[in-house]
Formats: sequence, structure tokens, C-alpha cells
Amino acid sequence: MSVVLMYHALFTDDETSGISAEDRPYAVSRTQFAHQLDALCDKKVGLINSSMSDLPDIVVTFDDGHASNLSIAAPMLEERNLSAYFFITSGYIDNRAGFMSSSELRELGQVSGMCIGSHGVSHRYFDDLSESDARAELEQSRRVLTEQTGSATCSFSFPGGRYNQKSISLAQAAGYRQLFGSDINTIDASAFNLSIDPEPHDKWSLQQQSSHQPIERIAIRRNTQIDEYIRIVDQDPAYFRRKKRQSRVKATIRRALGNRLYHGIYKSISAK
Repeated sequence: MSVVLMYHALFTDDETSGISAEDRPYAVSRTQFAHQLDALCDKKVGLINSSMSDLPDIVVTFDDGHASNLSIAAPMLEERNLSAYFFITSGYIDNRAGFMSSSELRELGQVSGMCIGSHGVSHRYFDDLSESDARAELEQSRRVLTEQTGSATCSFSFPGGRYNQKSISLAQAAGYRQLFGSDINTIDASAFNLSIDPEPHDKWSLQQQSSHQPIERIAIRRNTQIDEYIRIVDQDPAYFRRKKRQSRVKATIRRALGNRLYHGIYKSISAK
């Protein structure tokens, strides 16, 4: 069994001015991040690829493409010889303050052990998109990221963890071999075909069995204390049962309100 951790932005010395108010609950301090990485010293941490006969204990992922992914996260991971996925919102590149530029993205892609994936173009939720808009987001972001990094982009993280069966099919048709969501759970090797050989240009990706839903992850937040973090990485069954119950309640409320109203309420609470 494995746990996939989901991070976003990082910050130093309580300096969060470069992080929007709605994103700050998910922003982790450099000090927190260091303690969390050190807690992984006895774990097998890595990417999901064909060089292994089983999954790593821990998979580290980042969503959105904040500049701190390069300036803070990558050096801290590299000095510990750890790998991570970075899912980039391609429309933010060179266009949104606090997020990576083209040159920064290329630099991140050259750091050993780091895998660049897509997070769409605009961070719109895929269960709200028409088929044509969803296809455009998938294809354009993959093309831009592949051109920017020089490596095929074959992993995708659904913005907000929102998707439907049509968007899963469209993502697979667009060439993504691994899909990540935000549903909370541990994962096991039954979700993957561990025996295949990847395409020569695709050194990171391991084919996800098409019948399975996106890979589950658990968000690491600003208020995630180290004792809670250890329960996460140790895969405490009681902890995951509780978090899944909470997640189901939130999902029920979100379906009732719709993404726009639900997210509007979240933004207003985050800004306080």
C-alpha cells in the first residue's frame, strides 16, 4: 500500500504575500516541509514508474505550479534524493504573479527526479466543462508543457479533484497515462500494470489500468501538524476512515450547491 501526498505552495518565515488568500490554507512553511521530509527517512519515496516491482511507500505531488515549487521544494527534495510530481497549470506560466515562468519551469524539469505533469490550462473544474473545452484543456496543456520541458507530459492532476467519466476518457485519449484526483485513500498495485515497458520517451510513467479511477491523494495543509502527518505516512487505518467520512460529507454538500457556489463559500471563508 502507498500514500500519495498532495502539496501546493510553500513559504518561508511566515511570508505568504505571494500566495492568494484562498490558497493559504494549503500552503506549507519551509520548516514544516523540512520536518515532514525528515519523517520520511525510513520510507521508500518515489514516482510510479516501471523501474520498480512494486509501488513506493510514499509519492509526493504538487499542484498548480507556484514558484516556490522550484525555489523551495525542489532543492529540499534533491538534497534528500527524493522525487516528486509537479502538476503545472499551463495558463499560469509567465501570466500569474507568484507562479513559475517558462525559464523556471524548464529549470525544474532539469532537476533530477522531478516529473512535470499537467494541471490543465485554466484550473477550471472538469466536471463543469463541455467535452470540447475539456479536450482543449487537456491537449493544449500537454502540448505547452511538452514543448517547454522537452519531455513528454504523460501525467495529469484534475484541478480541485473534480472530474467525471467523460473527462477520464478524454484524458486517456489525449495521451495521459496516469491520472490523479483528490479523493482520499491509500493506493495499491492493483491499480497499475506493473509489467509493461513504457514508451522510450516516457521514463516516468507507468500505465494506469483504464478501468480504475484517478489515483487517490491526501492534501497536506498549513495546519497539518507533525503527529497527524506521521499518521498519514504510516497509513493509520482509523485516520483514513475518518478523513474519508469527512470527504464524503463535503462531496455531498458540493454536489448540492454546485462547484461555483461551493468554491465561492470556500473563498470567503479562506479570506477571513
